[in-house]
Amino acid sequence: MVNHNYTYAMVEFFGAVIMLVLLIESHFISKPSSKVRILNILLSTLFLLLASDGASYMLSISGYMSHLAEIFFLISTSLAFVMLTIFNYYVIIHIREKTGISMWFGHIGLIFATVESLIWITSYYFGTLYSITDGVYKRGELFWLSQFMAIGMIVYIFLMIVLFFNVLKKRDRIIFIGCVFGLLLSIILREIVPDVGIPVVYLIVTLLVIGLYIGIHIEQNVLLRIKDEKLVQSRISIMLSQIRPHFLYNALNVIHYLCEKDPKLAQHAIAEFSDYLRGNLDSVGVDRTVLFSKELGHIKNYLFLEKLRYEDELEIIYELGTINFFLPPLTVQPLVENAVRYGIGQAMEGGKLTIKTVERDEGYEVFVIDDGVGGYDPDNKKEDGRSHVGIENVRERLALMVGGTLEIESEKGKGTTAKIFIPRIHS
Repeated sequence: MVNHNYTYAMVEFFGAVIMLVLLIESHFISKPSSKVRILNILLSTLFLLLASDGASYMLSISGYMSHLAEIFFLISTSLAFVMLTIFNYYVIIHIREKTGISMWFGHIGLIFATVESLIWITSYYFGTLYSITDGVYKRGELFWLSQFMAIGMIVYIFLMIVLFFNVLKKRDRIIFIGCVFGLLLSIILREIVPDVGIPVVYLIVTLLVIGLYIGIHIEQNVLLRIKDEKLVQSRISIMLSQIRPHFLYNALNVIHYLCEKDPKLAQHAIAEFSDYLRGNLDSVGVDRTVLFSKELGHIKNYLFLEKLRYEDELEIIYELGTINFFLPPLTVQPLVENAVRYGIGQAMEGGKLTIKTVERDEGYEVFVIDDGVGGYDPDNKKEDGRSHVGIENVRERLALMVGGTLEIESEKGKGTTAKIFIPRIHS
């Protein structure tokens, strides 16, 4: 028996180490979803359960610490009921994503677990479910009640899966049903092969939780792939939205005019125009952040061409507290173009455009300020019949790539201020 206890302890300690490794690795997931957080709680609970039960077997080898072994046994058994509750919440959260059902369907499981844990703990003193005498465990007359409640909880989870079968993903259906039957199998084996007992149950539970872990990481990889695809589409959309026909026509007309009036300036304008187009096209293939100094160079290409068109009606001011930070490519550029086109360009006497950067303890701020006509609303369609796809792409790429934000304040007759915030950790 001593050798068996030692073997059981080693198996459970090994399982506890696996749970700890998975838990540590899972914490590296950025911005974990509610499902990942519940899975982390499940991993933590199983780690404590396996460690406690392993300690119980190790201590039971020596009669000198039998009472401590009993305490660890009591902890591990109570945690088994807690695990059922957490698994129930995990299933409900998956269903809730598609249906919006009440979390009370998860709280029902918590009621089950609380009642069963209390009965189990009090049985240590009253012997209703079991008794431990001189280190020997013996089932009580009402032991069947704890098994009945555990099976009832498993059946409840199964019914929830069946009722909402169609809203669950195929992968989740397979994993959840596998877990349900695995849990039932572990209880049956415990009755059929009592000599093996609890270690087999916990081994099966460990394998099931590993299955849940693999499932959630498959889902995370799918979400990352979708995120990458959205970023690619966003870069393509931003590039297309920025190369506006009206700007191309105006720039080419200005260059055509300069070819006769000022050939050297026309040559310079062609070079700036070429750099502007290259900057937009190059951004499509960039899947990482760029220095603001590079973004600033692209902005200056654009503003040089607009300055040729508007001349004194466009005043440009740079208040650059810093240029050494990173941001998604073509982030500030759309804001500058909108400030010129929908702000200053609509004002009778032109206006002033200010590009400002500020370094703060928590991150970096970029301001694009114009004193044009104001009343700018990026959600409304403008004269070209298109919504400002570029602004939404800027906001989306800031959030996805650097956890940043974009705020736009506009007052009719006074102008518009666009503010980008980038957390320092991403720069």
